[in-house]
Order: sequence, then structure tokens, then C-alpha cells
Amino acid sequence: MKSKILITGGAGYIGSILTAYLLDHNYDVVVLDDLSTGNEQVVDKRARFIKASVLDKASLLTALSGITTVIACAAKSLVQESLLEPELYHRENTEGMQVLLNAMKSAQVNQIIFSSTAAVYGDSKIQPIREGAPTNPVNPYGQSKLAAEEYISDFCRRGFAGITFRYFNVAGSYKNNMGDLLVENHKDETHLIPRIMKKISQNTLNCDIEIYGDKWQTKDGSCVRDYLHVLDLAHAHLLALESFKRGENQVINLGSGAGYSVLEVVDEIQKVVGHPLNKIFGPARPGDPASLCASIDKAKQVLGWQPVASLTEIVTSSWQGVKRLG
Repeated sequence: MKSKILITGGAGYIGSILTAYLLDHNYDVVVLDDLSTGNEQVVDKRARFIKASVLDKASLLTALSGITTVIACAAKSLVQESLLEPELYHRENTEGMQVLLNAMKSAQVNQIIFSSTAAVYGDSKIQPIREGAPTNPVNPYGQSKLAAEEYISDFCRRGFAGITFRYFNVAGSYKNNMGDLLVENHKDETHLIPRIMKKISQNTLNCDIEIYGDKWQTKDGSCVRDYLHVLDLAHAHLLALESFKRGENQVINLGSGAGYSVLEVVDEIQKVVGHPLNKIFGPARPGDPASLCASIDKAKQVLGWQPVASLTEIVTSSWQGVKRLG
């Protein structure tokens, strides 16, 4: 068995897949999650599970016993909810990071991988977005994540080692070594691919798909986004465990480096699912950027990482997950 990892938020979609993936690669894993949005049933049975909040320092200290690295996935992550409850997002995402870092300091654990978001960039006018681009989050969710990044950087200046991954759009499923299929299953689904998949599974006879805007300055008039398979994301975390630099918070984008329009994604879903979709064009949503695409040069250089899954593979993997959920 390799070193021991603590994953906060390990009962969520990405956290549960990271848990299973690292266990499959012979790491020992402890999961801490308050189950406010996660599901204990998806936590790999080989991991030790602790039900607790990242705001609970005493539970964190228990969880940190023997740990070498923390992977911090615990967060509130719904943009619309953050607009309605900004205080909740500040408490859970920003103050929660403060508590976690202080607990790590007390426990003498000085390595952290942080799940951040492309939302910290806001409406970037330069594409693809590099890590040095200005950060200007336009909602409390992005603001809370950026503030957490800054706390990590401050701790790194005092001897910690951090890697902050700014995720773009993540989708897909993962089957662990025991044959369990781990999938995306949010109660309030906001991401394009799983949202459409869920709609198809619930109504195969008449499936209307709303598309926000058709006059964007893009190749087909619909928004362009960057999509990454969750397995490629998990592999980046595996590589990150061997890529820390003491005294530095290395900020790294995780995306595919290629953008796909909403219409291209919808067409790909139709091909994979074998079911026609009714495209309903609505007005553009305020604050939506025309294009969000990651530069992944730094991930290639620092980690030696290269995403391999195509859009077809991402969509197919997501559909397999939705079918399992029924």
C-alpha cells in the first residue's frame, strides 16, 4: 500500500471517483463528508469513511491521523444557489478551507490538492485561458473558490505544498477494480451533458432541450465549452501526488484543450443515445461567456499529463452511467 490520502467531499461525484481510482492504484484512502449533498453509498467500501464537516476541526484532526496528502473536494458548487445564499458559500468553501488548513498545520500534514474551478476566471476575453489570465469571478461560487485558493497560497508561502486544479466541464463515469460503476447523479443537475442525459432517461417520447442563445460569436451561434472525462481528471490527480513543490501553490487548468459548441454536444448525444432531441432556442443567459476553453500546456509540462478521451467517449460514458441509474 502506498501513502495515505484524505479526500474531503469524497461522497460526491468527483470525490467518490477519485477515492476509487486511488484505491485501485494502491493508495490508502480516508473519506470525510458531511453528506449534505453526497451519498455514503457511493463511497468505495475499501476506504475509511468519516461523516463530518470540514468546519469541524476536531473531526478533521481525527481524519488527518497518518495522512500524507489532502485532496480537498468538499464544496458547495451551484452557481444559482450561490447567488441566493452567498453567505453559505463563503462559510462552506472559504471558511471551510481556513479550518482545513489550520487542522493540517496542527496535524503536520503539509500537502494539499485543491478542486477549484474555471469560474474563477469569469468572462475571460482571451481564449484558450491560461493560468496567468486575470481572475474575475462573476458569482459568489467562483469568488469563494478564489478566496480558498488564496488561503492555500498563503500557507504554501509558509512551507506547505499545494496544487490547485481549476476544473472546466467534467463528465463521464468510472468502473473500479471491483466492478462498481460510479456515475454523476446530482439532485439538481446543471451541467449540459448529464442534464440532457437525465432528461432523455425520464422522457424518451418528447425530449425538448433548451439552448440558451443562437447568436453568439462562435462557429454555429451556440456557446462553446471545454469538456473533460472524469477518468482523465483522476489520472491528473494521481500524477499530482508526485509533483508537489514545497513553498508553492501550483495552479493548473484541467480541461481537454478543445472546445465544443452546445449544438455539437447535442448532436453527439443524439448519435450515442440514438434518440432525436427537440432543440428549443431561448434567450442568452446574462453573464454567460460565448466561449470557455482551457489552455492545458501547464498540465502537460508540470505533470506530464495528456487527456485521452474524445467527446464521443465522454458522452458514451455518461450515457452508460445514466442507464445504470435507470
